[in-house]
Amino acid sequence: MKRTLAFLWVLAALGVAQQVNLPKPSGPVVEVASANVSATFKIQGCARDQEGKVVCAVQIQSTARTNQQVTVPHQGVRAISARGFSYPGYLTVEGGQVDATKSTFALPAGGRASGKLVFPNVPQEETFFAALYFGGMEFRGIPIGQAPPPQAQAPAPQAQPAAPADTAEPWKRFVVGPFTFELQSIGFDLLYWRVIFNYKVTSSIDSNLQIRFDNTRTILEDGQQSTGGEWSVSGGRSDFIAGIPLLVSLRFRSPVGDARGMTVLYTEFEVFDGKDWQRIVWRNIPIPK
Repeated sequence: MKRTLAFLWVLAALGVAQQVNLPKPSGPVVEVASANVSATFKIQGCARDQEGKVVCAVQIQSTARTNQQVTVPHQGVRAISARGFSYPGYLTVEGGQVDATKSTFALPAGGRASGKLVFPNVPQEETFFAALYFGGMEFRGIPIGQAPPPQAQAPAPQAQPAAPADTAEPWKRFVVGPFTFELQSIGFDLLYWRVIFNYKVTSSIDSNLQIRFDNTRTILEDGQQSTGGEWSVSGGRSDFIAGIPLLVSLRFRSPVGDARGMTVLYTEFEVFDGKDWQRIVWRNIPIPK
């Protein structure tokens, strides 16, 4: 009798096990639709750069009908190796900003952006990421190749404010908060002694542009300097509609009446990013003849 009951118990246990429904095993995941942003993120590959950092190319495709301003905290970016080690990293996106705690970038409606996930301290023996996390998303099964990807933008030190993109000629294109400045021309006003920078400016959100020259000093190659400046928006209105560019002129006071053909060794001004004033510094700017 006891043996019969034990046998029936085993059969019942087997019956319960057979009723468990499990999903099918899944393979690597390289593309994920974000739950926090109206966009899909795709890992296009990971490789080591010349400094030994692991850099993963990321393609970001907006699925929204409106422009978005995206923030990705560094603390949520990490990669898990096949050996079980966790490595912190950060995201950098072309045209965006990276500071000590976060990355921010503008994502136009229906547009596409290119970014990089950077993991600075991954040992050479690691050749595979079992999982990769950022922005609340999970990717799996990412090999680490050897071909060097494009150079990544490093986070700024904690004490420094957000700054223009670190390029050889930062005055040609820079981003402050939601505003992207793209240079159209440089000129000189012989009547009022001004070095003039003309920009096409686009905001990723509805916002009001504010610029000030309170601490501005402009130094020319001959050692002469002047202070102050002015700015203006075509039509006089500085309230921007998201995604619609406006022409903006920055006018720096010159210490000489004709600086054409000279070089501006140093100048600075400030732009409000929506929270704080950001100091913009330029050096070695040639003035066309």
